[in-house]
Amino acid sequence: MQILRERAAIHGSIAHMDDVITQAQTTRAASGAQRAMFGDVQGKVKQLSDKFPIVRGLIGSIRRKKSRDTLILSAVIAACTLFLIIYWLSK
Repeated sequence: MQILRERAAIHGSIAHMDDVITQAQTTRAASGAQRAMFGDVQGKVKQLSDKFPIVRGLIGSIRRKKSRDTLILSAVIAACTLFLIIYWLSK
């Protein structure tokens, strides 16, 4: 009886592992499809920017704005962290 219970437990564990592996494979396939789609989009945007200088300028300004926003956000986070540390040390 003990061996049958152990066998059932092992079978349940194997079934659970199969489910997890199936989920991982599905996620991998979906990630690969998204990667391919984003690669295609990036290639099309590059072709457009090569054909139309206005689009190239627009993409460049978007990148500059994104970089500026990232720097501002980083500075705000650093300042908040610094003030938090100073406040924590003053108590």
